[in-house]
Amino acid sequence: MTLCSITPKNLKPGSRIAIVSPAGAVSNPDLLTHTHNMIIEQGYTPVYGEFALARHAHHYTYAGTPEQRLRDLQWALDDDSIDAIWATRGGYGSVQLLEHIDLSRFVHDPKWLIGYSDITFLQSLLARHGIESVHGQNIISTPTPSADSYQNIFNLFKGIKPTYQLDNNLLNEPGSACATLIGGNMTVVTALSGTRFNFNYDNAILFLEEIGENAYYKIDRYLKSLKQTGAFEKIKGLIIGGMKNIADDTSPHSPIAQSIIAERVAQYSFPKVFGFPNGHIPDMRPLIIGGTVSLRVDENGVRLAHL
Repeated sequence: MTLCSITPKNLKPGSRIAIVSPAGAVSNPDLLTHTHNMIIEQGYTPVYGEFALARHAHHYTYAGTPEQRLRDLQWALDDDSIDAIWATRGGYGSVQLLEHIDLSRFVHDPKWLIGYSDITFLQSLLARHGIESVHGQNIISTPTPSADSYQNIFNLFKGIKPTYQLDNNLLNEPGSACATLIGGNMTVVTALSGTRFNFNYDNAILFLEEIGENAYYKIDRYLKSLKQTGAFEKIKGLIIGGMKNIADDTSPHSPIAQSIIAERVAQYSFPKVFGFPNGHIPDMRPLIIGGTVSLRVDENGVRLAHL
């Protein structure tokens, strides 16, 4: 089964990539150097938004006021000379822009949007319009990122969608599904519930990742909230990515957090994947949110193919 979504156009040598900061401020511009240089090495041109490096302290250090961050993002969405949009970082602040973003031009000529964490807010908006985006490394990467974290993004720019073959996790549940991939950061996904920007869970495969929750019960609370919205009754599969810095566990895939999730979804018969390499972790394989994927979990492991 092939579902209908819009894949942004491929990039060409010299294509311009807008670098914007829709949420938190960049604490040190040197943190951008690694990805900035890779963009150039791949033959593309990084172009910084006017407020990409701005700072605005108001109970949190944002990359500029909401108006400034919106202005940068809207420029990147609308400017015909821009071919892709890459967020510097997540943090907090994208939700302040959601209701003001104008996609009337963008939907006719969509571009890849790349980022994760708080950028899930923006990816939900694009998914609601049937437009694919990349849940992958921000310009400021996780420490010591794997080569695949970036190479698969650059492959996407050339029209090559990834297929992942992974070993089994003891918590995995077998099954297969072909559906639209939705989700991202668990906090953001839960916050979107009940809003007009919420993901469409009907017959979808849900991906979740999380970082920095200081108590395990918060993971349970998010899951109970999602369950009470009927999300788990609607989806066809579940993929759990990084669960990092949960309570006192600094590992990339907290065993306790994973076990809590497994318990809460045990009653559902859809395929389940735990420990997927995506999230606030060094080995972050990009996922296409809003795109169609084929998922198979069996005794041979996990196969996830973007179609």
